[in-house]
Amino acid sequence: MKNLRILPGSATVVLALLIIIAGVSPVMAWPDKPIAAYVGWSAGGSSDTTTRAVCLEMEKKLGQRILVTNVTGALGGIGATQVAEAPADGYLWFGGSAVHGTWPVLGHSKYSWNDFYAMLSVVFPTTIYVKGDAPWNTLDEFLAEIKSKPKGTFKFGSPGAGSNGAIFGGVLMEAAGITEKVIPVPYKGGREAGRYLLSGDVNFTSVTMGDLSDWAVAGRVKPLANLYSKDITFEGVTFPSAVKKFPSLEPYQAINPYFGIYIRRDTPADVIEKIAEAFVWAVQQEGFKKVAVKQRAGVWAPLLGLASDKRMSQIESARCTALWDLQIAKNDPAMFGIPKPADWSWPPHDRASKAKAWPAGVEKLFEQLPK
Repeated sequence: MKNLRILPGSATVVLALLIIIAGVSPVMAWPDKPIAAYVGWSAGGSSDTTTRAVCLEMEKKLGQRILVTNVTGALGGIGATQVAEAPADGYLWFGGSAVHGTWPVLGHSKYSWNDFYAMLSVVFPTTIYVKGDAPWNTLDEFLAEIKSKPKGTFKFGSPGAGSNGAIFGGVLMEAAGITEKVIPVPYKGGREAGRYLLSGDVNFTSVTMGDLSDWAVAGRVKPLANLYSKDITFEGVTFPSAVKKFPSLEPYQAINPYFGIYIRRDTPADVIEKIAEAFVWAVQQEGFKKVAVKQRAGVWAPLLGLASDKRMSQIESARCTALWDLQIAKNDPAMFGIPKPADWSWPPHDRASKAKAWPAGVEKLFEQLPK
């Protein structure tokens, strides 16, 4: 009997034929190609910088590039909708502020927080900034000036209708009794709003603290009020508490934005666990903390699992209630079962009850994460 000769490369062909005959597809280990992440806000703002910072570290753990693209509009709703309607294979993420619960109320998207797993990293207060050479040095001086001027004299920029900045600007003016005096101007991000502040298009901005904190350190802008229970000092600059002057603002601290990455809930559990493992590792790296905490003045407070779901729901409750009360929201939060903050309990509605639970491995990762 003659020896069977196998030509070079023919073994691969034979294997492929056997796979086809057997009807079995070869399984590739995830991830086997680059990942894309859509940031729903403009470049340079807190959503953009925190997403890029965490993705840069996650690349090292996952062994694949993560390509971050800004897909702006509708308070992040446009980019998030594209992610929600893409294949649930873990290759397309959403990044930025945790405002998902507001999209149905604002009419921006049919999707909400319960359609995603939210891996949250840092939280920031919300701040009123004026130009560095503005004549007001305190909140009292600033509010008195607005009161003394005709209606419409003052304009304020925010990252968009429904954003934490739009809400804080609205409730602060309401607390001061000057709501009708100012005109809100929505932009596509806090950094963009800051650029229009410097150009003189608006008189002040209400944005995430980290959006312009580096400009405050440089003296280009100055903070007059912060949505936080106490004053914060960052790089020698004091961010005065607005809650001290207006205690009625205390419940609205829940609108202060959390930032993170968001993955479709119907993504396979093993993929979610790999993403979560890389995320937990990434947020503990000095490269991430340098950008999100040291440079942007964020508060490091990672959340995953059920704890993340509860926080997303609380954000939904606080923001949507404020948006409806300020007549910004298109739809009544009650239409979606969203309770007011005083009535919140877990689970707050059927959507939360029916949401796919987090993989057990992710809950273990969160338990082990340093607090």
